[in-house]
Amino acid sequence: MTIESKLIYPKYWPVWLGVGVLWLLAHLPRRMSYALGAGIGNLFYRFAGDRRHTCETNFRLCFPELNDADRDDLIRKTMRNQGVGLMETLRVWFLAPDKLDVDFELVGGEHLEVGEDGMGIIVLGTHFTSLDVCGTLIGYRYPTDSFYRKHKNPVFEYILSRSRGRYGEPIHRRDIKRALRRLREGRRLYYLPDQDYGRKSAEFVPFFGVMAATTIGTSTLAKSGRARVVFAQQQRLPGGRGYRVEIIPVNNFPSGDPAADARAINALLEDNIRLVPDQYMWVHRRFKTRPEGEAGVY
Repeated sequence: MTIESKLIYPKYWPVWLGVGVLWLLAHLPRRMSYALGAGIGNLFYRFAGDRRHTCETNFRLCFPELNDADRDDLIRKTMRNQGVGLMETLRVWFLAPDKLDVDFELVGGEHLEVGEDGMGIIVLGTHFTSLDVCGTLIGYRYPTDSFYRKHKNPVFEYILSRSRGRYGEPIHRRDIKRALRRLREGRRLYYLPDQDYGRKSAEFVPFFGVMAATTIGTSTLAKSGRARVVFAQQQRLPGGRGYRVEIIPVNNFPSGDPAADARAINALLEDNIRLVPDQYMWVHRRFKTRPEGEAGVY
């Protein structure tokens, strides 16, 4: 990817200096990077009051069985994983997958193979703190397109686009027509259906027993893109030494009932999150959009 001449103008030099610092951090040995990330996460726990409050609220709603001590321990671990995920993201920005010094176990990779029918494949992911590194490791073996939000700073937009574009096409999140066209061409598309995107194009269905605005975008993409759907169940192994991803086919999808489809996806998400609850991005306000007449929870 060729760098634009305007990005080397003096006004961008301070940004490039910051990029240089990030590059150096990305090249730390894996164990040192993990330890630094865990330390940053500890600082998040101590000083990121708003994020910690969001975490605590989500845990009270989703895991009401936890006592105060257990809930606080889970918040600490979650924040620590946030820091680890930040360092992992830097590493995949600047390092090739074979330079990451990690183990990667991919189970069910055959479900990512495009069959003789030529149908595209929607790969459902989840906002885990290992999202970027797992997505990169999947894309390295099976090139996969993905949606993205353009960065306001053109230097960082160049860095991110360069990183995203190595193993698939970055598609602007509003360019649905492009995504559908790629699916119809038999491509793979990485899609994240687990956040609160508002009331539009959403159904209120349970997520950990709490009614949550859940996008029906997966059903729309699968139907209009004539694509199969698989779920990428993921987890970071202890000490950040590696990652395990299992590709699970989502059968009879779409079903013709968007609400039922949304419930089925949430069930898959819940199973993955329960496996490693501290690795999920609980700092997101998953329940900010409430059903009509229901008070806010944050």
